[in-house]
Amino acid sequence: MRCSLALFSPAVAGVNPFAEIPPEEFFEPLKGFKPAPASEFKPKAQIPRFTNITNDQFVKLVRRGQPFVVDDCVKDHPMMGFVCKDFSEKWPTGQMKAEYSGGGRTTLGDPAWYSTARPAKGWADHMTAGRRISGPYVWHVKDEEPLPIKRSVQEYWKTPYFLNGTHMNRLEAWDSFEMWFSLPDGGAMAHSDSYNEMTISAQFTGTKKWRLMMFPELRTIFDSFESFDTGVYKEKKWAPEYEFDVGPGQCFVFPPGYMHETWSNPEINDVCATATTFQFNAPFPAQYIRNFLPRFSNSHLVSAENAMEIYSSYATIAKAQPKPTSDKGEIQKRVDSKFVDIDANKDSQITEAELRAFFLTNPKGKWGQAYEFAWGRYIKDPQVKKEMAQERGEYRAGDTLAWHDLNEDGHISREELLQTFTQWNVLVERHRKLMKAKASKKAVAQAKTIEEKYAKEYMCPTGPAQCPVVDRIRAKKAKSRQSVVWFQGDEDEEKERKEL
Repeated sequence: MRCSLALFSPAVAGVNPFAEIPPEEFFEPLKGFKPAPASEFKPKAQIPRFTNITNDQFVKLVRRGQPFVVDDCVKDHPMMGFVCKDFSEKWPTGQMKAEYSGGGRTTLGDPAWYSTARPAKGWADHMTAGRRISGPYVWHVKDEEPLPIKRSVQEYWKTPYFLNGTHMNRLEAWDSFEMWFSLPDGGAMAHSDSYNEMTISAQFTGTKKWRLMMFPELRTIFDSFESFDTGVYKEKKWAPEYEFDVGPGQCFVFPPGYMHETWSNPEINDVCATATTFQFNAPFPAQYIRNFLPRFSNSHLVSAENAMEIYSSYATIAKAQPKPTSDKGEIQKRVDSKFVDIDANKDSQITEAELRAFFLTNPKGKWGQAYEFAWGRYIKDPQVKKEMAQERGEYRAGDTLAWHDLNEDGHISREELLQTFTQWNVLVERHRKLMKAKASKKAVAQAKTIEEKYAKEYMCPTGPAQCPVVDRIRAKKAKSRQSVVWFQGDEDEEKERKEL
């Protein structure tokens, strides 16, 4: 899909860093889609499904952030056919979390968890229409088990075929998995995960039904909401786009921020079903993140998960994040500097080949080969390290092109880089001002002033006198930091750490 640069040009003069292509135009399967409340949802959009997916297909889908299903994902995985009882008997000391029903933590060795349902509170907007369903269990093998237990489980691990072409994807999947267990008539409430990476959910036994939707538009931090389980229901924002099944051997691949709910229909599931969720590193969903950056900047991905630091190197083409500025002259200087460093043939177009040369051979760009993965310390083979650096540089070249090539013609023009640099600088400048306000005793009042300033400049095409965004900011009755969800990230993280 090619996108018009006009979509990034506002009615007012200059570049609008808060503009987005809406989901129903950005994602091909959503063409013609009209959001509706969950109670009125009728599945129309078709989730893309693949068998024998090629690397080219995989890369294009991921950079676009398009959710999709791979039907032959884990068909030969050693855990295929494992039911909950198998995990209980093989790893009885494992510690897992019971979701929703106040079940706390339990050991895998206790047979009660896979033989007795724990009814959780029902929600009318869930696909079960308010009926109480059984809460699932999650076993965080990746980061909550002693290393010997983790290594024991990893002996049964096999990374999906389409991730085995690179060390960094194969090893990230091997290191990052967690297990999900669901009794018949069990499921998960709508939520958005906290990961700033692409995620895969693969089914070993049972069939899981999914509904999902793009993270809702948030114009300011005062539109932020609790994005974990059920929060989107409470805010009346749940408007599903897709409904589909994922069965044994299949997997669902989705980008950061995409909201989802699940259900194990008891009419087709008669055992405690098992699945795994894990992440991978490359490619990066660059087109997706850049297009929806305005809403994500007001979400948990930024307020609680430091997303701006993760995105920075793609957006700025720099190792260290430059100080953000809204000065047009300074932004233009940064654009010109990147063309001096990267545009080898001086034709005012940056290609993927030039980006690859910059990251792999230019001393100014060799930082692009660096990697910081949790499992990196276990890699001792110099040849593997060398190959991983090459992988990182090559993928970064393609990811960087995808971030800045707005019209998708295969190269980055000066105009495009000016637009993407402007978007990033303005959004990060605003973000840092809000983070500074967050530490103040007058956080809400200061945040209102900041948000009103940016809204007047960028979100009021007919002028600030008649501007719904400004009106909503002024009408917000929040008085304390606790009443603004965007301000709660640190507190939520601390609460979760204590629970664990």
